[in-house]
Amino acid sequence: MYFPNLLKPIIDIAIPWNILEECPDDREKVRKIGYICRGAAIFQVDTLVIYKYGKVSDRDLKFLKRNLEYLVTPPYLKKDLFKIEPELKLAGLLPPLKTPAHYASRGDLKPGSIVEGLVVKWDGYFSIVKIGDNVFAKIPKPYPIGSKLVLRIEAESERGRMYRAHVVDKSKLKIYWNINIEERFLKEILKDDKYGCIILTGREGRSLAKCYNDLINILNRVKNEDKKVLVFFGSPKKGIDEIFKEEGLEISNYLFINFIPEQGVETVRTEEAIIAVLSILHFIRCCILGK
Repeated sequence: MYFPNLLKPIIDIAIPWNILEECPDDREKVRKIGYICRGAAIFQVDTLVIYKYGKVSDRDLKFLKRNLEYLVTPPYLKKDLFKIEPELKLAGLLPPLKTPAHYASRGDLKPGSIVEGLVVKWDGYFSIVKIGDNVFAKIPKPYPIGSKLVLRIEAESERGRMYRAHVVDKSKLKIYWNINIEERFLKEILKDDKYGCIILTGREGRSLAKCYNDLINILNRVKNEDKKVLVFFGSPKKGIDEIFKEEGLEISNYLFINFIPEQGVETVRTEEAIIAVLSILHFIRCCILGK
């Protein structure tokens, strides 16, 4: 199995709840969700945050969030976690994500293997966790049924397809694992002290060519402080500067960068911007770590 080393600083991205507003139908919305999530996974995004601002459409927010949650869930857990829902009627169009969390349960599990699972029942003081198709593990603690856990395999039991395992803290893993999906208010996110740097992206920002060295120094500092980086993207109709202004937020308090100076097209779509921005940040992280 291929387990990529975790690059630091760890990067989260924030996309608006109305990022799908220009899609003509649900089919195109699902395709766009797939592009966004694949782009995030390729460049090791840890958490994709859906930020809320202004008047939020509950229907649009739920459609976006449920399809993202479906996409990041390992295939063998989808039937347990998702029922027939109108928001997921076109989920079959979503591309496979194939992060390590998705394929870790394939093949032979052995002591030391890491795998994601779902608590399905209790057995006395033990929890029974589904870790594959008809494959389970027993862990020595009663976790709430329905909990998603990351486990390290200890050994296979005498009964065959039941493994002994223990829970591991995903944040302590030295490998990239999967994307988390969160939903939060914009102003709430900006107060989170786990972020050592917040980067805003958009055409009105400072040219990357003029702040490249500053960006390298900032990312290096954040890595040494063991903090995370959060990268904000705007909506199809409003740049991040307009959104911040509407919310009464001062954009000069943050690093605002135009990552695609002299762009060759009139507008860059958000899913395209995510790929462009993350590829640059990925390159810088690889250089910092000597990868």
